[in-house]
Amino acid sequence: MKKTVSILLVTALLLGSLAGCGGGGSGKSDAATLSPESTGVAMSNGVSVELGDYVLDGEAEFTVAKQPVEENKDEGYKIEAYDFKLGEMSELSDFITLRIPYDTAYCEDGQDPAKCVGAKYKNEETGQWEDVLFEVDAAANELIIYTDHLSTFGVFHVKNEGQRSAKITNIYADISGIDQQEATETLRKYVAGGGADGEEAAGLAARLITGHNGFMSGMAGATGDVGFATDFTGTILNMASLGSPTFDTSLADSAYKKMNKLGKVAAAVKIGAVMLNTEKTDADTLGLYKDTAMLALSYAESAVWGLAASGLFIFDYTISNMFEQSMAMKMDKIDQVYVYFNDQFSGTLDVGNGWKARSLKDWRQVLIDIVEANPNETDAKAAIEKEIDHYARYFWTLGDMEKAVVVTDIKDKSNKGSVTVPNPTQAEIETLVGAYKAQLYERLYPVTQSVKVYMQRKAEAVYLAALNEVKAFFNQTITFNIVENIPDGEKSQYDGYALRFAPLSENAVKESWSGKMKGAGGASTKFTLLGYVQAGCPKELQLFKPGDDPESDTPELTLGFKLSAPVTEVKIGGAPTFDELVGSYEDGTMTITSVFISDTLRAELEKPASSEDSGKSSGGDGFLDSITDELNEQYAGCDIADVLLGLEEQIGVAKESPFTLSKTGENVGILPLNDSPGNVTYDPTSGILKFNMNDAELKSSMSGELRAGYNGDKSGVVLSGELKMTALFPESDFYVMLKLDGSKSLKP
Repeated sequence: MKKTVSILLVTALLLGSLAGCGGGGSGKSDAATLSPESTGVAMSNGVSVELGDYVLDGEAEFTVAKQPVEENKDEGYKIEAYDFKLGEMSELSDFITLRIPYDTAYCEDGQDPAKCVGAKYKNEETGQWEDVLFEVDAAANELIIYTDHLSTFGVFHVKNEGQRSAKITNIYADISGIDQQEATETLRKYVAGGGADGEEAAGLAARLITGHNGFMSGMAGATGDVGFATDFTGTILNMASLGSPTFDTSLADSAYKKMNKLGKVAAAVKIGAVMLNTEKTDADTLGLYKDTAMLALSYAESAVWGLAASGLFIFDYTISNMFEQSMAMKMDKIDQVYVYFNDQFSGTLDVGNGWKARSLKDWRQVLIDIVEANPNETDAKAAIEKEIDHYARYFWTLGDMEKAVVVTDIKDKSNKGSVTVPNPTQAEIETLVGAYKAQLYERLYPVTQSVKVYMQRKAEAVYLAALNEVKAFFNQTITFNIVENIPDGEKSQYDGYALRFAPLSENAVKESWSGKMKGAGGASTKFTLLGYVQAGCPKELQLFKPGDDPESDTPELTLGFKLSAPVTEVKIGGAPTFDELVGSYEDGTMTITSVFISDTLRAELEKPASSEDSGKSSGGDGFLDSITDELNEQYAGCDIADVLLGLEEQIGVAKESPFTLSKTGENVGILPLNDSPGNVTYDPTSGILKFNMNDAELKSSMSGELRAGYNGDKSGVVLSGELKMTALFPESDFYVMLKLDGSKSLKP
């Protein structure tokens, strides 16, 4: 796939307005008769179709009905739709090609058509426009649609794509623009990591969606004081990183998984395209692609992609080689009755058994079914050989009476009076079967090439689905609630206060991220995750006294928060005092929520120990080598690799970890964890306890925030939050995310 473009209708408002948008279009139908011998046609309305060789068994009427044009000049879009029908068929056995002309009037002078036109199909069950595989042929002013079903297909024209009022957002992903080496390295990391998510795939996905043609292209990056990279790719990667200071763990984890899936699928599709366009794929690429497909099949989220990928690999290599070898067999003269039965006979035999000779279309589906049921190339090869051999031998299992039925059928249809029932010896049968199989392999070879393209298209469809998952993730709506804890009988302390999210990027419209507290009702707003990221990922909520200017005055109150979905809630007031928090938390627990080990460090840790056990590592990364050498010498008898890698096995396991908070000053104190004292500062307004600990000896640090609150009946207080721990190695190579929980009762 060279170009996959997706045009989104992102609001119900737009979808509702389409029905009322007036436009031209006569609804006139064009029709043509297609058949296995005539598989393509250009219609008078400019639409053309090519079915390929494996869709029709006989004649079928192909109709194209132009639908009324839907146009909204104010919003800057136009939709020209066509309804396609092929006889009574809706689901097809192969991907066909549709060509639909587009109107260049909606494109600016010199504008890439891929930025102003696109295609979708209408889901008949939901009535919604959904994505379809297509390319833009700018030279012909046509959209090339690849589909295995027929429906209503719409050409979408978008004007002024960058305006804020536009309700249609363009997504453009060019697989041909992905560097082959980058795709190869992504798959190599995927295989080396045993299918685990990794930065390589996430990075590729981030570049896809934030690149020149991605659906986030053109958006300004976050401001430097947000703590993210100024480029948007860096922003997305930071968002998807575990332990993000701005995003809740589950939200970050979801982003990371979706980005990884997109990156891995995109890489596989790229390599698949290379394989299709290469006469002989090199062994390293074939092996990597095979390993990728096999590994993907073991994961539910990637099973569909893995099945398509394995199908392409098997047909590109194993099946092609098998067919080429079989075609080299000597082809002797074959008995005409035997050949007629295999290739043409259809009917009931003397004992009532039915038989229908397989067409190439039938054989194509048989091959697809076998490979999908046998994704291992050895099993697939054996199953295909068995099926072909069984088919080629079936005639010779018939009795004389059944063979006579075939002879009669030949005479009736060809007027050949000299045809007789064959009666060869077993040795002659083996010769006939071998010759027929060689002939069949030769006839089926083009079919295997068609299946390769089909499998690649299926992989492209999975890529499109993964792209849409990421798209839907960023289009999700977040409800943001600000709740003030007001004691009974008292009034709101912040009624009428202005509020604003901060810090904001230069791209953010400040008015959209500002509001006002309304008495006991607090405040509530909604925004998309995409809008939040575009605004610079603000992580604070600032409140200003009535009359103050948010542009120049200092906020009366600043509240930190982590974004969560679908609801984020920030509470004002009602937090315990620091004195109430001081004391022992005997029920304290600590849980590892995630462990990050870079690919470089993991490779260093997984090296086999030296036979001399000198503590000297032999890796290529001198920096890491020196650290591991030092650790091995310092902690003799302790396998550092086992310790660090073993942490991953402890994820999700809560360990008893009682702790005591002591006071050293106003809203400051000490909280020892793992026998290391950590400094804390407390904001009684927000209820946030900030923790920071550094241990020079162990080259470790731990930092994060704990949220303080009362239990349900206010008889006790609770502390809960996430901390990031680094140790022994730089944070870029190793860190652990920990969740600390604890509670204590309040004295009467």
